[in-house]
Amino acid sequence: MNNHESFDELMVQIKTVRKLMISTGTTKGLDHIETIQHSQRLDKLMNQYQFQNKL
Repeated sequence: MNNHESFDELMVQIKTVRKLMISTGTTKGLDHIETIQHSQRLDKLMNQYQFQNKL
């Protein structure tokens, strides 16, 4: 997998997890454990995105 494909896959993951987080937060509440887990996963993906953009 080249860098472009890796970047594209990362963007898909970020968009997917963001949608899950918003949906879960809307239906179950912002303080629900599932919403928090999606938020934490999104944080990790965003950190990875920022790290890759520095290279």
